[in-house]
Amino acid sequence: MADVGERPQDSAKAKADAIALAEEAEAEAAEAEALAAAARARARAIKLRRAAQAQAEKEPEAGAEDTAAVAEAAGASAETPKTTETPEAPQPSKLPKSPATPTVSATRRLRIPRLSGLSKPLGAATVVAICALLGASGWMLWHHHRVLAERQQSAAYAAAARQGVINLTSLDFNKAKEDVQRVLDSATGEFRDDFQRRADDFASVVKDSKAVTEGSVAATAVESMSKDSAVVLVLANERVTNSAGAKDDPRAFRFRVSVVRDGDQLKISKVEFVL
Repeated sequence: MADVGERPQDSAKAKADAIALAEEAEAEAAEAEALAAAARARARAIKLRRAAQAQAEKEPEAGAEDTAAVAEAAGASAETPKTTETPEAPQPSKLPKSPATPTVSATRRLRIPRLSGLSKPLGAATVVAICALLGASGWMLWHHHRVLAERQQSAAYAAAARQGVINLTSLDFNKAKEDVQRVLDSATGEFRDDFQRRADDFASVVKDSKAVTEGSVAATAVESMSKDSAVVLVLANERVTNSAGAKDDPRAFRFRVSVVRDGDQLKISKVEFVL
């Protein structure tokens, strides 16, 4: 049977890979946003500290305690010396700095360019990941619909072949003409033309032998299929009773049945015995 099936392992893997890529990109974007928020907070702290230092330069009599309070609110790490005398506010250029330990503001200034450089590639990666996920989802949906349509079409061809074989193997000498007409109604093309020529003789043989046959189908398999035709393999059983002494004698047949679309119906166009 040349039935069309889908591969759930490949579909599931493609979907899982696309989802993992999207989640990774979203995590990277969230990290970049968090780092950018931290950088803005650090920049604000530096701005507040500079404002405090500028105020100390303009109002040296205000005292070191006010300057220290503003610096502490801005996140400054330097401590204001305590003394009984009113100290002179230290100038930014005169603040002691250890060469081995960079200041907090310098460290923050060094990180800001790196964050701004990462935001663009992370944003692009997120967009690419989302587009890839949407594309994969669309392809899987289309593939699912196509496979479902092919399965339905295959089942319809198999059902038409099954019914045609049952009509051909189920005959009663008491209503031979009706049975022959039922076979003709389910046939078309070459098979119908050939059976039509032999219909009268066939009915006569059934009547003379007082034959009663009951057909059934054990299995079907679509060997090949196109939009308007298919070839179906059919395994059929038949029980025969006739005047020659047969009484429910079992017989087994294997057929290769060609099915075609005839208007809005599917009919058999050829029947071959398969050894």
